[in-house]
Amino acid sequence: MKVVIGVFIFLIICSFEPREEAATLIHRFIVQPSSQLIISGKTNVSSFQCVSLYTGNDTLVLREGGIGTKPFFEKGMVALEAAAFDCGMKVMTSDFKNTIKATENPYITIYFISFERVPVYTNSKDQFKGKLKISLGGVTKPFDVDCTIEAKSNGLIHLKGGRNFVFKDFNLEAPTRMMGLVRVDENLDVNFHLVLKLDPNF
Repeated sequence: MKVVIGVFIFLIICSFEPREEAATLIHRFIVQPSSQLIISGKTNVSSFQCVSLYTGNDTLVLREGGIGTKPFFEKGMVALEAAAFDCGMKVMTSDFKNTIKATENPYITIYFISFERVPVYTNSKDQFKGKLKISLGGVTKPFDVDCTIEAKSNGLIHLKGGRNFVFKDFNLEAPTRMMGLVRVDENLDVNFHLVLKLDPNF
């Protein structure tokens, strides 16, 4: 009888223990068509901005672990068409596409790896760092990126981030025109703006 009572008490105690599975949340974010990648730079005569609008159908899957566990992406790939870049001027657009080897490498891909902490989804910008990989011109490299996230009243979530790069980070060579009289600065600002929607079927 004492054994039975002991087992019963043990089962009751176990039922109240926090379980890691219960503390884990999984979010599925559908990337919306209004998302974009912006690459900005300067020449010795002016500045430029090249924009690629998102045309894919990717879904990000973010897992929030228990205490002491950083949120990480089970699925974190977002691919944008390199040929879709528009720099506002035909000549600049053509040079830029040649520079990033758009024909040989048709996609610029962002691989989200993890966030330093669980984001706060409110109508004000929450700032944090994210780990990701960027594939550009056939070269893939890991980076730490400053990110912000903001939830709008229409249900859409805006994830933004970016950092400064140089062409050599991706084994690329800055373009020149007119016998070298127009020179493109080595520094580039690469920024993404992802518009996300929670998967209603998950």
